Amino acid sequence: MWSGGAMVGREVELARVDELVGAVPQGKGGVLLVLGEAGIGKTRLLGAAIERARERGVSVLTGSAVAGGGAYRPLSEALAGLLRDARLTGDELRPYRAALGRLLPEWAGETTPSSVDPVVVLGEGLVRLLRTLNGDSGCLLVLEDVHWADGDTLAVLEYLSRVLSTSPLLVAASLREEECPPCVMNRLLPRPEVLSIRLGRLTREDVRALADRCAPSLPERLRELAVAKSDGLPFLVKELVAEGLEGEVPPTFAVLVEQRLAALGPDRRRVLEAAAVLGEPDWTLLGEAAGVPEEGVLGALRAAQPRLVVPEGDALGWRHALTREAVLAGVPPADRAVLARRLGEALLGRDDTRAADLLAAAGERERAAGIYLRLARRDLDRGALRDARALLDRAGGGTAVVIERIRLLTLLGEAEAAVETGAGALGDAVGDDHARLCLRLADAAILLGRWDDAERYADRAGRPADPQVLVIGANAAFGAGDLRRAARLAMAAVEGAERDGDGSAHCQALVVLGQCALRHDFAAARVHYAAAARRAAEHGLLPLRVRALSGLAFIECDDDDPGSPALTEARELALELGQLAEVVAVDLFRAEQRVIVTGPRAVLPLARETADLAARLGLTGAQAVAELFVAYGLAHSGDHTAMETVLDAARSRPHVPLEITALAPAVRGLCRIMARDLAGADRLLTTAVTALRGQHQTVPVAEWGLWALLRTVLGEDGGTALATLRYSSAALRRVNRGALHYADAVAAGRAGRPEEAVRQFAAGDQALVHRGWWRRLCRLLALESAVADGWGDPVRELRADLTAFEDAADEALARTARDLLRRAGAPTRRSRGQTRVPPGLRAAGVTGREMDVLLLVAEGLTNRQIAERLFLSPRTIDTHVANLLAKTGASRRAELGTCLTADRTGH
Repeated sequence: MWSGGAMVGREVELARVDELVGAVPQGKGGVLLVLGEAGIGKTRLLGAAIERARERGVSVLTGSAVAGGGAYRPLSEALAGLLRDARLTGDELRPYRAALGRLLPEWAGETTPSSVDPVVVLGEGLVRLLRTLNGDSGCLLVLEDVHWADGDTLAVLEYLSRVLSTSPLLVAASLREEECPPCVMNRLLPRPEVLSIRLGRLTREDVRALADRCAPSLPERLRELAVAKSDGLPFLVKELVAEGLEGEVPPTFAVLVEQRLAALGPDRRRVLEAAAVLGEPDWTLLGEAAGVPEEGVLGALRAAQPRLVVPEGDALGWRHALTREAVLAGVPPADRAVLARRLGEALLGRDDTRAADLLAAAGERERAAGIYLRLARRDLDRGALRDARALLDRAGGGTAVVIERIRLLTLLGEAEAAVETGAGALGDAVGDDHARLCLRLADAAILLGRWDDAERYADRAGRPADPQVLVIGANAAFGAGDLRRAARLAMAAVEGAERDGDGSAHCQALVVLGQCALRHDFAAARVHYAAAARRAAEHGLLPLRVRALSGLAFIECDDDDPGSPALTEARELALELGQLAEVVAVDLFRAEQRVIVTGPRAVLPLARETADLAARLGLTGAQAVAELFVAYGLAHSGDHTAMETVLDAARSRPHVPLEITALAPAVRGLCRIMARDLAGADRLLTTAVTALRGQHQTVPVAEWGLWALLRTVLGEDGGTALATLRYSSAALRRVNRGALHYADAVAAGRAGRPEEAVRQFAAGDQALVHRGWWRRLCRLLALESAVADGWGDPVRELRADLTAFEDAADEALARTARDLLRRAGAPTRRSRGQTRVPPGLRAAGVTGREMDVLLLVAEGLTNRQIAERLFLSPRTIDTHVANLLAKTGASRRAELGTCLTADRTGH
């Protein structure tokens, strides 16, 4: 045992704790579970951990679970008062503030539903909070008696066990192994990341040593009595020694406690018995329950110290959990029921969970069930889903409980179980409960993609004009691909919502209308999404505003300038609300935009960061999509081995969307394009598009246009690809329309219509003017046909793009541009000059060395001075100047500076 900085019989365990605490400042953390029976010394071992942490400058936070303490009780206690630190206002914590408000009252606010498990968001926020607070010095979070902890606290521990190995945060928790909750035994303890220490009973030699430590002058006879009666439990050793071992030694700890109670007298004993039923010696509640006046309560608690109760800060606590259990065991059942009812009445409005537990223990189960149901709804609203589950289990049966259980299972991602649970209760449900049950089932069916079931449940609700029913029908019709019916039902929902003042249904219906219009009319989609965003703001429906803004952002990013105020606002609002799934979704769209505008290599940092966040949140589908963008970046960088590894990982994730299967070949197709294997790229992109065809729920990705352009360049299908794209919703996107124009240019040039080819090529340039990298990729494919078929000015265009490829170190595409220039009879070579050539001058054929000369000419240097500066011969400089005059169209040397200025200003 730990005493005065030393341990008796726990040398191995203490060394392990020392090692774990010592690793925290080095950035290595984890979850440590200290297990053992009551009285075995778990608290003492944690005390040693606390002492060693403080010696190393590691901050310490402590909290304890209590029976019936409610959601997150030990975590809330541990974090109490942290917000006095001004460093807790950083942007890193902003998306987690709503979740952390469940632990920190100062941050409490309205929580919003999300597709991310609230426990995961809270766990991630807790890690970031403690890192922000403690920096590199680290933190030890001690949680005692977690066998009494609620399910949500245990779920947070499970999450922390997965992510703390590289964080300076060690969580050390104690629990009784004999009372270990199933979720700890089955899910937490078996995890390889979870460390555990099991404390066994002391040996006879260790008991003697502990007895000597507690009472150095203890006679040998009494020491042997302690060995015989303590049974190796350190707590009993101390209790027996403290008792003095005079006279007859009690055969059990229960008898020892009984002796101490008997010494108090009947009234004072009644106070201690009421405290045992309550669970804690709270003097403010004991008088009425025990039938003892206030002074009598205070006197009883004073007399019980320190043998039965001890001071704990400003309150009192039991000397040991075993003490309370021994007192409770001696209370007759009838007396226990009476005390429980009185205490439950006293706790109503103060601690309703414990009040309901006490009322249930007193036999008032129906009354307790109503309280449990109300508390479960509260916890569902605040995201304490596992605590809500426990409350619903205690509430028993009934339609109202089943309705909330369906809601719970849906929020936990267990929609299949939700449907099974609710379907079995439909026959017993009547009236409003029947309607609510049907709508809950319809929502779960929507999540499962069971569109017919969703409509069947909505119809069964018997409220065809209800806007919420109409919205469900619209979503089901959209999911099934019946866009006309979806739009018709959504319009009816809008009218009904306006009539009933149902802002939520109104917004949801407008979003469905936007989704439908997105397949045929971007302008109409913009109107619907904008209206949904306004209505959501009007009614304070901020999560729905995020959803509407995200749809609006898709339209805005398709404008001439792909910047989007709606995209920025959607992300900022999602961060503020803690809607991290929506943040990830927005960042995936940002990643696609970055590929199109800047190139796949530029997307790598954002894609990796998004994949990491999605993984930590358990959003496996979004993680796979982010990994797809990582694979694009690796393909562009030429790291094909790493690309295949990432693609394999993405495909293996559970619940991956269709886009992963469809677009993985497109990533490989990019490799083929960069290797000039256009036929191979065509086969891969055809596979991708074939998988996407007819899937109206997927976004019309840019690969559609690239596929049609490739097919046209290769002359593979006689215009079928062009017709497919031209009459599909994918052609509504500017990125695909631009590729379509380039494909039309290729087709016109091949058909002997060079003027039309030039016109279509210019239209493609205009459509993709702000989408630089994708524009250059498509131009390169089209210019290959321009060189082959003799239309336009491919040499000038290729030289302009070659500069951009070289500036971006896009070597594979730059090599293709050089090859095409060589085929066009205008060979080029790598510039040996020191200066970047602006696009206009590059298009005129100005080389890097000529650019060096041009800049010095503009400074007023003579040819001889330029030759000396560049270490070249005057004759070479004469040649460069002559070339510059010819290429720029300048009539004399003095005009060259003007040409430089004009190119820089774009005139």
